[in-house]
Amino acid sequence: MENTVYLETAVTLAQQAGDIIRERYGGNFGRGCKSGPSDLVTEVDRQVEDLITTGLRAKFPSHTVIGEENDKGDREQGEGCTWYVDPLDGTTNFVYSVPFFCVSIGLSCLGRLTVGVVYDPLRSELFTAESGRGTFLNGRPVRVDETRKNLSDALLVTGYPSDKNYGERLAGINYQRVIASCSNLRALGSAALELAYISCGRLTGFWENTLMPWDVAAGSLLVEEAGGRVTDLSGNPLALRRYLSIAASNGLIHNELLQSLS
Repeated sequence: MENTVYLETAVTLAQQAGDIIRERYGGNFGRGCKSGPSDLVTEVDRQVEDLITTGLRAKFPSHTVIGEENDKGDREQGEGCTWYVDPLDGTTNFVYSVPFFCVSIGLSCLGRLTVGVVYDPLRSELFTAESGRGTFLNGRPVRVDETRKNLSDALLVTGYPSDKNYGERLAGINYQRVIASCSNLRALGSAALELAYISCGRLTGFWENTLMPWDVAAGSLLVEEAGGRVTDLSGNPLALRRYLSIAASNGLIHNELLQSLS
């Protein structure tokens, strides 16, 4: 019952946040940079995060809330329940009016991912998951792609660090080898939404190696509850820490994917 209350609250806040994002999309809004010129933030990010964090703290005052833009708020996982909030995952796309971004809200209790919500406000697509209850898209159960069993058939997706100080991590991946090993490779600009697409079979595999917990908390649960697999790039269980590495897939190609990235 508790998880249902958590999920319902997260869904309501994600949809309210989505209303704001949809209304501001393509319009004028204040913007700035964080770690560098390519690490963008807008007043919409901050407005949406304030709405979500205020709502979560009012409903669950004992919970920790970690948000991407809240530099003065919680930054470390709590001992009980911790919410991971990315108010606008894909800010660069939003700024450039590329229609691929989302709201992401994930909950971890006692170190275990419990609830995940990813909402695409432009397409009105709501991805939800509860631990042990599967993954749903607008209320309909979804599964990962179970037809592509080999990396050679897989459509992969990746991303690049917005903080150029971590650009050297790209050198650890042989992109030419990866591209030669799979059907094709994309970079769409929103890790949370890319993970959601893996959960419903639109993409086969994903990796990135400079992400934050709020980027992947919700999406990784979507993938796992849809029958997929999520690890770090070494094949270890995913740990929600800063500048993490992640590989996610339909499970069938996972070992091949990790080998191609090694």
